[in-house]
Amino acid sequence: MIDKKNIEERIKALGSDIQIVQGQIQEIDKKRLDTVAQLNALHGAKQQCESFLKELHNDDQTASAVTGS
Repeated sequence: MIDKKNIEERIKALGSDIQIVQGQIQEIDKKRLDTVAQLNALHGAKQQCESFLKELHNDDQTASAVTGS
């Protein structure tokens, strides 16, 4: 039987469930931000390695030009 007390208890339970889900969303948002930051760091590291590789290639060409090889 549905009565006022049952409905109020259900509302209270739903309110608790809503808080739990909101907390989960906040955790997911934080995890996403952390993951995006990690991705950006990885891209930066890759770009730095590519820059080092380009410098090494330029140094090799300069050394070859100096030695005549």
